[in-house]
Amino acid sequence: MKEFGGGRFKVVKELGQGAQGLVFLANDTQLDRLVAIKVLHSHSVECTHEAKVVSQLQHPNIVALHDTLVSNGHPCLIFEYVKGQTLAQCLDTKGAMQPVRAVEIICGVLEGLAYAHSQGLIHRDIKPHNVMLDEQDRPRLMDFGIAAKRGSKEPGEMIGTAGYMAPEMMQNLPVDAEADVFAVGMTLYQMLTGRPAAEGESVYTILHRVANEPFVPPSSLKECVDEKLDHLVMVALFKNPQERYNDAHSMLLALREWLGGQHVQEGGEGSGNSTLDFLLRRMRHTADFPALSQAVTAINKISEGDAERLQVLSEVILQDFSLTNKLLRIVNSASYGHFGGTISTISRAIVILGFDAIRNLAITLLLFEHMHNKAQASALRDAVLSAFFGGILSRELGKKSGARDVEEGLICGMFTALGKLLTVYYFHEENIEINKRLQAGSNEDIASVQVLGLSFRELGIGVAQSWNFPERIIASMRHLPEGVIKPPQNQTERLRLFANLGADLVPLAQMSKPDAGRALIEMEKRLKPAYAWSARELGDLLKEAAQMYLSYLGILGVDTRQSDFANQLRVLTGVLSEKANAPQVADTMDRAQLHTRQFDLESEVVPPDEALVPAAESLAAGVQDITNTLVTSFKLNDLLRIILETMYRSMGFEHVLIATRDPKKNQIVGRFGFGADIGDIIPRFQISLDKAVDVFQVAMERNADIFIEDINVESIKSRVPSWYRSALASQTFIIFPLVLEKRTIGLLYADKTKAGDLKIAGKELNLLKTLRNQALLAIRQKQMGL
Repeated sequence: MKEFGGGRFKVVKELGQGAQGLVFLANDTQLDRLVAIKVLHSHSVECTHEAKVVSQLQHPNIVALHDTLVSNGHPCLIFEYVKGQTLAQCLDTKGAMQPVRAVEIICGVLEGLAYAHSQGLIHRDIKPHNVMLDEQDRPRLMDFGIAAKRGSKEPGEMIGTAGYMAPEMMQNLPVDAEADVFAVGMTLYQMLTGRPAAEGESVYTILHRVANEPFVPPSSLKECVDEKLDHLVMVALFKNPQERYNDAHSMLLALREWLGGQHVQEGGEGSGNSTLDFLLRRMRHTADFPALSQAVTAINKISEGDAERLQVLSEVILQDFSLTNKLLRIVNSASYGHFGGTISTISRAIVILGFDAIRNLAITLLLFEHMHNKAQASALRDAVLSAFFGGILSRELGKKSGARDVEEGLICGMFTALGKLLTVYYFHEENIEINKRLQAGSNEDIASVQVLGLSFRELGIGVAQSWNFPERIIASMRHLPEGVIKPPQNQTERLRLFANLGADLVPLAQMSKPDAGRALIEMEKRLKPAYAWSARELGDLLKEAAQMYLSYLGILGVDTRQSDFANQLRVLTGVLSEKANAPQVADTMDRAQLHTRQFDLESEVVPPDEALVPAAESLAAGVQDITNTLVTSFKLNDLLRIILETMYRSMGFEHVLIATRDPKKNQIVGRFGFGADIGDIIPRFQISLDKAVDVFQVAMERNADIFIEDINVESIKSRVPSWYRSALASQTFIIFPLVLEKRTIGLLYADKTKAGDLKIAGKELNLLKTLRNQALLAIRQKQMGL
């Protein structure tokens, strides 16, 4: 038996042969799974190229690359084995497809391709042979062996397969995403008609027809292709790339609209596209939702490569006073308390728990907090509470699996219910009609499509895409295929699995024990190929998640005593009795409410948060926070941000910033800070060190803390520099110089807008000075290499 990888991979059979090499089905004896091994004729540089390309692409519609190796001098790629058949094999045996099925399959191809395009890659060889249809009929794009980067202005090369190659590839013109669109168009044409759009006796003839001859519309060969679909296919096949869809996502949107119209004709009601368009218009132009939309979008725009991610995320969260306090309550709860000590700032929370964990919590809490509307308060309250519980379940399932980076499961689990939440919030009458159909025996997907024109999941996905969520979260919102669940092969598949399982577990909390037990047994059977979790273990997880969830609600101060859903969870955890007249025991949430102001989702007035703690107490907590950080391996800028945020939140300053010496300019210049328009203020904050004339220069020269109560009083206004008056409108401020070994290295600055508004008591001033001294200590430690 042929082997690879020192005997780890044992060949089962040969799967096929292509231009690049042989493909074998093999058993991975180490992980006990089947894999596809592609043995390349080319040298290792090509192997490395494809490995690097494919390893970047984790998407449900792209075949995953597991590993690489070299065998007998030949580079080998170890791919996920997808059981099924290629699209080419399907077309060879069955011929042309019905238009709806063809478009559904090609939309899956476009979803994977759109993801590749978003990652800056073009495939360059899309054709039926490079699309696998798995056992669930899901299309999987493969063979990125000749992929290239998007946006290249260099002359293209004639590479790919005749009959699918775009005209610009034959003319040595620059090639971009439009070439992939052309190949998808040619593939869809063949799926609709059963024959290629360009045929010929030789490769030259085919290439000539593609480049120079008009294509016959699909409808002229198949009457079942309607005029609109004809047009959509022909747009993809324009000879001029500038006249085509500019990328896969654009083509996907156009085909989805057509597909939605076909589903509406079958169901007889609604329009999915118009529903989504209406919802997005409401989000943009009404007063109740844009704050949420803008905040979520701002967080999602923070890129992985942004060097100042901590700063940007902190700024976004700190703009929402209530969100900041609720998030800090959660990160200081028992479930996040494993790091030791209390966290008093968002900046330190990000340092300790990680950017992703805080981002995910912030987005979840934003949705949770904004989703209240008095007109539909009761229905909406339970929908929000149910969605939040689904998020908790999703995250806890991830933890149970032992997977890394499971915090994102909180968003994924909650957002599976996003479409339903939006329907309750915006489409009250339609929601009533959907519920009537559910009570009559319909299922949720069918009822929502019949009434809205698209399913709850599709509605949620459309909005999540408008909020710039990454593809892995979008993918998690899609339903799992029917039948047994296969082991997830990557993070995207894990998130999708846990999000869907969490959503499936939520209704069990509302069932009777016998019904819930039977449902758990069925879930155990379905889940067994992926995870060997018993029905009992799943039931225990459901109960533990409910206890954690009720504790969270208590921490957040949410009054749910009138919520049927929350009370059912109390029954599940044993806090309430199922007997109607049994005495009821206070749970963790009710105990917490003895010390926390209640926040009722039915109320339009949000009571003051518990953040009205005396400034000195909040400053002292920050000082302790920073002391804990100083004894760890910290990044200097992270610690300085914690100091600034402590000042900003505790004292209610309008702006705080740190400025440091620029030796090339002999100036103290702004570096970073917090507050409105801080990004515009920082570059204009420049203090010359030539001689002491203005208040900033005096503070630097004399190492003196200076407090200006009003910049316009006669005795001081001439000492306020012109650059300050043009950069800031603040009329009162305080300066704390940073001086090490008699050398001025910078300053801390804080202000308020109105003269006389800045009041600092003696204890608060001493604590602010302590923060300044901690900044100096941190700088000294880093200078000494500690």
